[in-house]
Amino acid sequence: MLRGVSMIGVTDPLRRPGAAERREMPLSVQLRTSLPFVFALAVWPAQVCAQGDTAALIAQLKKERDDADVAIVQKIARAGTREAAIGLAEAYDAVATLLFRREICKELQRFANVQEAQQPALDKLAQIAGSAEDEVLRETSLHGLGLSSTIGKQLLRQIVASKASDELREPAMREHVKLAGPGDADWYRELWNLEQKQRKDDKGDIAPPELDTIRELAFEGLLKQLSEAELIDAIKNERRDPKIRRRALDWMDRQKMPKTADTAEWVLGRVDFPGADRAEAARIVFEHDGPKAVGKFLDLAKKRDDQTPGDLRVALAALVAQCGDDGVQKKVKKLVGKGKPFEKVFALQATCDIKDDKLVAAIRKELGDKDPAVRAAAAAALGARRDRDSLPPLRAMLASPQDPCDARAALEAIDQIEGPMSAWLKELAGMCASENRDVRNAAIGVLGKARDKRQLDALLQALEHDDWSTRAAAVAALLPLRDKKTVGPLVARIQKETGRMKKLVADALWQLTAQPFDEDQARWRSWWETAAAEFEVASEKELDEAKKARERRLLTQRTVTPAKFFGIRVESHRVIFVLDVSGSMLEAMYGRTFNDRPAARIDVAKQELTQAIEHLDAGALFNVFVFSSGVARWLEGGIGAATAPDRKSALTWVERLGASGGTNLYDALRAAFADPDVDTIFLLSDGMPTAGDVIDPFGIRQAVADWNRHRKVVVNSIAIGGSLEVLEWLAKDSGGSYRQLR
Repeated sequence: MLRGVSMIGVTDPLRRPGAAERREMPLSVQLRTSLPFVFALAVWPAQVCAQGDTAALIAQLKKERDDADVAIVQKIARAGTREAAIGLAEAYDAVATLLFRREICKELQRFANVQEAQQPALDKLAQIAGSAEDEVLRETSLHGLGLSSTIGKQLLRQIVASKASDELREPAMREHVKLAGPGDADWYRELWNLEQKQRKDDKGDIAPPELDTIRELAFEGLLKQLSEAELIDAIKNERRDPKIRRRALDWMDRQKMPKTADTAEWVLGRVDFPGADRAEAARIVFEHDGPKAVGKFLDLAKKRDDQTPGDLRVALAALVAQCGDDGVQKKVKKLVGKGKPFEKVFALQATCDIKDDKLVAAIRKELGDKDPAVRAAAAAALGARRDRDSLPPLRAMLASPQDPCDARAALEAIDQIEGPMSAWLKELAGMCASENRDVRNAAIGVLGKARDKRQLDALLQALEHDDWSTRAAAVAALLPLRDKKTVGPLVARIQKETGRMKKLVADALWQLTAQPFDEDQARWRSWWETAAAEFEVASEKELDEAKKARERRLLTQRTVTPAKFFGIRVESHRVIFVLDVSGSMLEAMYGRTFNDRPAARIDVAKQELTQAIEHLDAGALFNVFVFSSGVARWLEGGIGAATAPDRKSALTWVERLGASGGTNLYDALRAAFADPDVDTIFLLSDGMPTAGDVIDPFGIRQAVADWNRHRKVVVNSIAIGGSLEVLEWLAKDSGGSYRQLR
């Protein structure tokens, strides 16, 4: 951890120690002593009476600590003196609550450019950034350093160059880039390290590859200084991080550089590049060539996924659809209903803006195609057109689906056509009890958006459904109605819920009532017994005032130790941990040790999983899946409880895990989503998919989005060893968290 920046260990404060001395010092001392000694002790012009007032306030804060009025922190900071900065820095260590620590951290920012006081203030902010577990404290501290283009900027650089955790180094780098100038170019080039040369640390040992997000930030800081030739070199020779390639190509386009179109053409033809890279290139080619590019796009769209990934095909369809050229439209209309399933889907997407009765008739025929993806695309195309003549076949599809997904696709299309019509909403209310979960949850979601209180009873019935995802959909649909009739059922519901669902119900009750009971079931029940008769839904003003009080209350509470997996909190009571145990997981993980040796990735994953299982809430249900070339699980066809015997069994199973084989991400996720009750997945992997029914990352993303469309399972993902965009996509799409580690 990064500790306080101080002068401890330096005998003469005016002498800067040498490099050898600094290597033996704690990181915090290295940060402080490696900076130029930019100021000497000065005589402050502050009045004696002001000094006295400041000293008295500092003494009061140190004495009363967290019992003091938090406004005292601002009063001290307003003095703007070195004494005030030092006093607040010392008071930070005296207080214990997040309320006071966040306030002190925020006020220390005031001194970022006050010459006489910036050094102690920024030293303290650097120390807080390195030692605080609270993310807001870290962010506030680093932002404070980023307000100073001199000392603060140097401290940020030294944090990035240190052996601090990547969770600290990455945001520090982000702040440093905001202050980027020509003088930073050489350092940024070293971090970016296009040629991936081996680096050595200050002891001469081989240093690990840099974190991809820091490389991306270094490249961003360099952009304005790179020539066209250097940008092309980056596009052609960047092998680790496709985001850098895309950013370079986008920058060339924005700056209207002469070779942009030729470079984009080259990228589009690279079948070894990810679909997202080639989609960006296709956009530029289309902007440059217009309708002339369409022939090339149509040829690409006909190729298999290994030649034209799914995300590139979707992007090509969107570009073709934008083209208003009559010749192009005539050509793509002929493609509807022809070719392989992916070609048919492409044609339906590429013709979405064409208005033609014969075309619409051809699209209707696709509702009967053998492939479910084609049927879904046809339903979406008809819904987008709001074609009322298509209602009969869509209703037939809804009534007699070939596949469960057909009913959902038909329902969504019909809703686009019908809109918030009274008869349709009443029909949807009946679907809230459908045996098809996707239809049921989709109907609930549509009713919520319509905010039609006449359908309140249907939503309240859905609140009692056995399926948690349906109850979650009902909570989300009831909240916008802001009807007092929903509070009693929600209070009754919270008595039965656990984990993530309990949190969802508690949050809904809070937004309707502004009552500070969080997840305390007994307090909700007791309050409602008294308040029910005269209750009215909280006004916006009442809720705003309650939010302020709630925030203060939470910040004054003492900390607890929740279950976490790689720093992401486990709130669920129905969670599945999905771990990669492919052969590459035997590689060493930077900065971690195991039994006095460098830890393999599998060792660290097992350690983190063990801690998470040990700290799961009592009553939580969980399972552990692992994948390499195939998929295995701790419990087959069941789920474990966070009881002592089950924890012991799971931990023994985890301890015996080894690593070998490929990376079958798709099958592992499919198995996890097959659990009808899972509401949270923690996914860890260290490589791109190499095995399974689907290998294309975009195809995996689409499949998970389809499985999760009306379930709202949260996927938290951890990428080890590099930038894995598919993991980032899965977290982003589901509202989860994403972590990248070396």
